[in-house]
Amino acid sequence: MKRPAALLPIVLALGAIILAPVAGAQAENSREEGPTEIEKCRTIDKPGSYKLVNNLTATAGGDCLNITASFVTIDLAGFSISGPSSNPAGTAITAGTHTTDIAVRNGSISFFSSGVSLGGDGSIVEGLRVSGFGVVTADVAISANGIVKGNTVFAFAGGGPPANGVGISATGVVTGNLVDGARHGGMQ
Repeated sequence: MKRPAALLPIVLALGAIILAPVAGAQAENSREEGPTEIEKCRTIDKPGSYKLVNNLTATAGGDCLNITASFVTIDLAGFSISGPSSNPAGTAITAGTHTTDIAVRNGSISFFSSGVSLGGDGSIVEGLRVSGFGVVTADVAISANGIVKGNTVFAFAGGGPPANGVGISATGVVTGNLVDGARHGGMQ
């Protein structure tokens, strides 16, 4: 009678050895998927990582990336998001106050009324080059509540008059940014 009880630990150990590679393969496959690719202006309504795979151009007067979910990271991956240079309007990347923990990194934004506008808390905006914003209206190149670091803002890229807006408006940690040519203030 004691023999079956002695076999139980051996059977459990063999089962764990057999099933472990299957669970590991599933975890590896989910890591291999990587960030969701962004090929055009769109609404982002699911948490996760996203990456531009080419330059984006917004329609006249419209926003490009509208974030409606929390916990979103967007890597511009060195690409640019552009609006119409003749009449900058809309916002390149926008998220309302109901969203939190949004990160935007590594790329260029030009010719919008506002570059990045993240209304919720816990945001990160870093490594962006924003130009040609707020030429017509008094808007902000980068607006965020969290960490804003290592960004360069040139209010008007074409050598024209200073923009009517503010370069960076942020609460939280603001460090290592450069703002040039904003008529109503570099940072606030």
